Formats: sequence, structure tokens, C-alpha cells
Amino acid sequence: MRQEEQEEIIRDPGEVVEEEIERPELQLTRREKRWVALGALKAALMIGSVYLVAGAVLIALMLLIWNHLA
Repeated sequence: MRQEEQEEIIRDPGEVVEEEIERPELQLTRREKRWVALGALKAALMIGSVYLVAGAVLIALMLLIWNHLA
């Protein structure tokens, strides 16, 4: 017996359960799939570049402080 079958979940009257919601199947063309993949790649590169720039600024700041104190 699975764990989900053993436990009874108490729900409010009229509450819609995720499993009961019918969602249409998303059909993307080959071109749309490519645009989705390129968008995800662009987002990842933008996030990575923010970390890279922040790291460079932090290193430059530490070098300025170190050279000033030495």
C-alpha cells in the first residue's frame, strides 16, 4: 500500500484539488521550443554575468583596501 493511500487529506468543501484540474496539453512547434531553450540560456547567462561582475567589483574593492593599508 502506498503512503498516499494510507493518509487521508482533509480538504475544505468546494476546494479544487490539483489532480482534478484539467490542463490542456501544451504543444509547441520546433521553432517555439528553440526560442524557449534560447530564452532559458539567455537568462542563465545574464544571472552568471551578474555574479561575475559582482565578484570582479568585490576583488577590486579588496585590492584597493589592501593596497591602501599596506
